[in-house]
Amino acid sequence: MRILFVFLFSFLLSAASAQLFRCVVAVDGSGTHSSLQEAIDACPDNEYSIIYLKNGRYDEQISIGSKTAASSKKLSIIGQHPDSVVITGNRARNTANGLSFEQVVTFQVYAPEFYMENVTIENTAGNTGMAEALYTGADRQTFKNCVIRSYQDTYRSKKGTRAYFESCTIEGAVDFIYAGGVIFFDRCTIRCIGNSGYITAPEDAAFTIPRLQTKVDKFLRLGFIFRECAITAAPGVPDGSFYLGRPWNSMAGSFYLNCILGPHINAKGWKEWNGNESSASFAEFGSKKPDGSAADVSQRVSWSFQLPADDVTNLFTTQGIYGRVSTTSPYTPELLVQAPAAPVSVGTDGTRLSWPAVADAAGYVVLKDNRLVGFTISTSYEITGTDGVFTVRSVGVRGQQSAASGVTSLPAPENPVAVSQLNGRLVFGEAVTAALYTTDGKLIKSTPQLVHEFNTSDIAEGLYLLSMTTSEGISSTKKLNITHKPSI
Repeated sequence: MRILFVFLFSFLLSAASAQLFRCVVAVDGSGTHSSLQEAIDACPDNEYSIIYLKNGRYDEQISIGSKTAASSKKLSIIGQHPDSVVITGNRARNTANGLSFEQVVTFQVYAPEFYMENVTIENTAGNTGMAEALYTGADRQTFKNCVIRSYQDTYRSKKGTRAYFESCTIEGAVDFIYAGGVIFFDRCTIRCIGNSGYITAPEDAAFTIPRLQTKVDKFLRLGFIFRECAITAAPGVPDGSFYLGRPWNSMAGSFYLNCILGPHINAKGWKEWNGNESSASFAEFGSKKPDGSAADVSQRVSWSFQLPADDVTNLFTTQGIYGRVSTTSPYTPELLVQAPAAPVSVGTDGTRLSWPAVADAAGYVVLKDNRLVGFTISTSYEITGTDGVFTVRSVGVRGQQSAASGVTSLPAPENPVAVSQLNGRLVFGEAVTAALYTTDGKLIKSTPQLVHEFNTSDIAEGLYLLSMTTSEGISSTKKLNITHKPSI
């Protein structure tokens, strides 16, 4: 009976998703494909396709097109959350093995108009050579809420192309954002690891703003542009051990605008490289310390400079810069990353969730206890015979996901598991797996196996939702006010 249920659930999930997502990828076989590459290959050319990645680790090297044959697929790849959807590889290149970056990179895109959201891409080769995680080899590449991590050469971009990163994390040690194109990083976290290194190594500028058009009276060679980013470091990274960048090419440029710089950034700011610094454009505006006070830039290298506010306001707009790169292929990523509003007033009659339609939503993702239940293009979803914490997310036409709706809980069974609080712990009346959520559906903490106790000493006091499942598979959910008052 259980096998039949799993089969029927997988069939229904695939059928429902076909209307919203062309492919659903799941390593456990519950989607239309178990391999992301197979799903990509199944999408037609010259059409928009959205691929949904269910939670899991996808150990495969992905290529959309190739260096010699670009792809015409217009793809969106959407995960549930970057912590739980990981595309991973572990190859590096060095003088000993003679591999090319195309042979080692975990994820490479040679298709324009690519969009990705809520996915981690990693290369776990470590400090063994150049180990790209991501290569964008085409124009108009957009990433939202993604994590890109490796050690050396984490992210490589192609000359003359445009890309945009919103609320992403990029991690590495040596030249881990490098090569060409004009790339905006908005409100991202740039995380440094290792004992020392360089964040950017720009190769060329997509174009140069003439000095006569600037208030600073300098050429502005536009490459990598960081706006309102946090430049952070892993624990143990020494103070002063990292540089904001070094010029790989004489016509290179990197700019940090209104960014927060951790103490691991060297007081000189930038590092010279083969004399390229004499013509490169390396600049800052409004750099701050983590406490919000102004960063001390008095010791910056003489060939770098501070931008005046007028140049930042008038010259460093996304559309102004992207429009100079290409007037025939408009690129408006700030509009693209905007998701529809979250559903409101999600209600239930015990067997069905329902909610008012959301403007600009192509469909909806339904989650139970922060796990995918299914998709729908209507404003209701059948949930017969199950108990738990349900949330709903709106989905835009390119797959953009909204924040979660408010929580809707189905009634608990007649004899729920007893729960008591004792000195920073939850004590259960029988062994359960447990998950704790905020009242708006965010997962705070969970147990991977059956337990009798659950530590809450590290959780702030307040109202939460607790979901429990017994060894017999009986689930229940209750509201719980976490308190740290000592028990008597």
